[in-house]
Order: sequence, then C-alpha cells, then structure tokens
Amino acid sequence: MRQKAKSRIRLDPSDAKHDYHESPFYDMARMIGLYHQKLDAALKPIGIDAPRWRVLCILQKYQSATVTKISVEAVTKMSTMAKIVQRMTLQGLVVTRASAEDARSTEVRLTEKGLRMLEVSSKKVSIINRQVFSGVSDRDVDLITLISRKAYANLAP
Repeated sequence: MRQKAKSRIRLDPSDAKHDYHESPFYDMARMIGLYHQKLDAALKPIGIDAPRWRVLCILQKYQSATVTKISVEAVTKMSTMAKIVQRMTLQGLVVTRASAEDARSTEVRLTEKGLRMLEVSSKKVSIINRQVFSGVSDRDVDLITLISRKAYANLAP
C-alpha cells in the first residue's frame, strides 16, 4: 500500500508531497520534446520536419485520408494540420481533392515523391528510434507501448 500511495502522489500536483520531477508526465514531456528535436534535426536536411513525417506515415497506413482524419490521428489541431498539408502539397509530397463522400472534406493522398520521401525519412527516423531504445528490452518496449495506449485511451474522447 505504501508504494501505491507514493505512486499516486506522483500523479497529484495538489498533494503537498508532489514533486514534479517524479511525475511520469515530466519524463514523458522531456522524452517527446527531445525526440522531436532529434527528428527535426535529422529530417530538416531532406526538407521535412516531424509533423510532415507523421503525415507521411499516416497516409502510408490509410493510402487516402481526410485532413480531419489525419489531424485526429496525429493529435493536431485541424487548422494546423491544414497548413501542414498545404506545405506538403507545395512540396509535391501529397495531392488533395474534395472528398467524394463529403465535398466539404479534403482528401489527401501521397504522391510518388511523397512515397520516396517516406522511404528516405524512415531510414533516418529508424536510426533515432534505435538510439531511443538502446539497452531497453523488447519486453520493456512492449510495456511502455501498452501503458501509453492505456493512458491515451483514458484521455481520448
């Protein structure tokens, strides 16, 4: 019980014993922030950044998706995602068209150039991902993935 109580203090910033540095959110925010810095540094020389790489990955999974679906999947504001897609269109990485099902929605698809960019960028991201999980067991990677998905499901609408 004592360990459980200490764990819950980590999660409760209103508790007088709460230490932000002991919070899992502190570590997650630092890890994700640094991860994105590394992604941006690796991807900038080839003309993209972490948000554009994320869009490439989402479109690889779905082949075609609306800007709304991409923004939900990427957990990004719709207006921000629309700007990202506009930049990617200008780069020739994606093409857009009005959705056949709902003309108010814009569908996005990868171009051949986008597919090539995904291939090149994935190799760069792979190097970073190996660095992130160097010395971490497959079991621990599976565990952090499971915990992250559970926490996300608890927050998701």
